[in-house]
Amino acid sequence: MAYTVKQVAALSGVSVRTLHFYDETELLKPAYTGANGYRFYEEPQLLTLQQILFYRELGFELRQIRELLGQPGFQRTDALRTHRTALEDRLARARRLLETIDLTIDHLEGRKPMNDEQIFAGFTVAAGGDRYGERVRLAGEPNDCKVAAADTGGAMSVFEFRGRNGWPHHSHHEQDEWLYVVDGEIACEVGDRRLRLQRGESVFVPRTVAHAWASRGEVPATVLEVYQPAGRLEQFFREVGRYTDAPIHEALSVEEMKQLFDAHGMRLLGPGLGYAD
Repeated sequence: MAYTVKQVAALSGVSVRTLHFYDETELLKPAYTGANGYRFYEEPQLLTLQQILFYRELGFELRQIRELLGQPGFQRTDALRTHRTALEDRLARARRLLETIDLTIDHLEGRKPMNDEQIFAGFTVAAGGDRYGERVRLAGEPNDCKVAAADTGGAMSVFEFRGRNGWPHHSHHEQDEWLYVVDGEIACEVGDRRLRLQRGESVFVPRTVAHAWASRGEVPATVLEVYQPAGRLEQFFREVGRYTDAPIHEALSVEEMKQLFDAHGMRLLGPGLGYAD
């Protein structure tokens, strides 16, 4: 059976505009185009769209999805098994958190005591993992939440960035920030200071002080970003992570970027560091 773009949109929840975009970028071509110019999709295209949605749910960029689907040896069943494993990992983590919640309720209501280790049983974050399994990416590079605002009553949040990008010049209205270089090297400006931080080095940025940083060196940098108090950084990163089809600075105007920063407790002051910095 053949479906029009509108029918596929109704079936899948993917907008007509997005389906047009997938066609234009050759991520998902229709089965054929009718004499009236309408796009028509059949079961193979629906299954490909399903794969795209699975990959998007698991945090892949469109560029990565296109490369995966375009591989000569791509097998849908193998991909589905991989998706299942990834989702089972998420479910297992959710179950551990639910068990910790239930144990804590029983403890607080006097039914069954729990020891100190059990209090934090569901909160271990694996290497390369995210506190909530969200896989937020900034310009395609991972920025994983390691300690969430909910864990600390809003007192602090911690993120691990891995990649070659960084932050534009900005300041935080009410947050102090600490940067620690786990691996690689970054160029950094804090107020009037120009720094080059390598593995094991760190810098403290008091609230309201203008700063910017960017990865440097031959390998991508791994940087811990600690914010105190937590503020709205988690929400900010989720919002920025939505822009996967084009970099956010291309998708939004300067004024829109300023509004985005302001809405999350920050002030955008200028572009990022040039590579020569």
